[in-house]
Amino acid sequence: MSDDQQRPGGFIRDNHGILSPPPSSVSSTTNASLPNPRSKPLVPGSAKESSFIRYLDEQLLRIQRRHANRHGNTATKTDIGYSSFKEAIADIETLVELIWVSGTPSLQVPYLLSIALLTVDFLPSFPPSPTATFRLLNRLDVAFASLIQGQNVETGERLPGFERGPAVSTTQKIRIKSLVERTRMTAIRVLGPSGGTDISVQEESMDVDTETDYADFGFESDDEDEDDELDDHDIGRREMGIARIYDRTVVELGEVLGQTPIGIITE
Repeated sequence: MSDDQQRPGGFIRDNHGILSPPPSSVSSTTNASLPNPRSKPLVPGSAKESSFIRYLDEQLLRIQRRHANRHGNTATKTDIGYSSFKEAIADIETLVELIWVSGTPSLQVPYLLSIALLTVDFLPSFPPSPTATFRLLNRLDVAFASLIQGQNVETGERLPGFERGPAVSTTQKIRIKSLVERTRMTAIRVLGPSGGTDISVQEESMDVDTETDYADFGFESDDEDEDDELDDHDIGRREMGIARIYDRTVVELGEVLGQTPIGIITE
């Protein structure tokens, strides 16, 4: 592989100009919430780190532009607005996975916080997509809980970048706690039995081929049937999904902040 194909953090740019992690970084377990990270964090101040940060910033801006143009107000072809929340989640999940693969807590914590906040902001803007939403929130839950603990909460494997101790500051933990509370309240309002959107949107959304989006980045979608959405008749599953939002993060926050964990929502 030529040097010009190598991207920051060991990422590879394919023939489509898309960043993807090296094959060895992708978890061999198809139902894993997150792919395996690099063995070592990116070197602070290095060219690879700087290039990766620029890429993340560009992608976050692109996602925000596409959300802003969801009603079809767009000036360029690349800024075509999202037609459904599933379509937005496809872009968000890809970015989450790339951030996780970086194995760099100094980037993972702030960027995942930014993405989680964008997710909450976007949630009321579209018709509900419970299956895709709960999957994304589960991955963010695993990421935050693992970063707080310093090891993957699903596999028990120690994360890179924690050799000198915790990588999540008290201030960041407080921000995560606030995020958890806000996400749960928004989910109740949007995904609950009487939930809906806060703005006028069309009830029917376009089907999105997320399998293609994941393949472009070297990942396979773990959702066998993307159209298998929870509906208003499956209230029990929705309530259970809401109750489990950030449940692992809640446990970790309760331990590290010395506070009573945020109560599990059952109604």
